[in-house]
Amino acid sequence: MALPPRRPIDEAPTLASPCIRQCCLDDADECVGCGRTLEEIKAWHGADEGERRAILDAAAQRRQARATGRRNG
Repeated sequence: MALPPRRPIDEAPTLASPCIRQCCLDDADECVGCGRTLEEIKAWHGADEGERRAILDAAAQRRQARATGRRNG
């Protein structure tokens, strides 16, 4: 899979990566550290502010579901 084109520094989104350096994918290809899926991790660099916000929201929901034992699938 090709990487997305690099965005000029002055256009870089302000939302930082949620990576907490506890990278390990579970059976659903979700990181047990930050909660992002493998596809979200790969897309992060080329994502704009809105896309990053959506990724962060989805990851937070997955982390919450993991913490409470309520996982879909």
